Amino acid sequence: PFAVAALEEARAHGSLAIGIFNNPGSRLGAVSDIAIFLDTGPEFIAGSTRMKAGTAQKAALNALSTGIMIRLGFVYRGKMVEMRLSNAKLHDRAEKMVAELTGATVETARETLAKSGNRISLAVVMLEKQLSAPEAEKRLTAAGGNLREALR
Repeated sequence: PFAVAALEEARAHGSLAIGIFNNPGSRLGAVSDIAIFLDTGPEFIAGSTRMKAGTAQKAALNALSTGIMIRLGFVYRGKMVEMRLSNAKLHDRAEKMVAELTGATVETARETLAKSGNRISLAVVMLEKQLSAPEAEKRLTAAGGNLREALR
């Protein structure tokens, strides 16, 4: 009932409602704009939805979100170029990604990331096209935020 109520509320506010469910004829499918039925059959242990059904839903959500990120242009050459650098580990990862994607040194990547406001895609455009942050931002904006398009 909670998932059904959430989808009904989302639809009432104009959002696209996608329902992923494992029971045929589920009410969730009926209230969804896009209904995704995962026919996993009964669980090995009755009442334990964390096994087959939960695993299938997690795999479906991973595939869906990965496809969306790729389609939006947030993935470039197998790297998530629109992640938020919220800790030291992600800063380190971003520096290495920018260096690998552009052929720059890690030090140059670090400096460019700082100038870009810690935006990986912007730093890549700056280095690849030899542009200032504002010029690279214009190019990235004109490409709808899609790094691949901005580098053409």
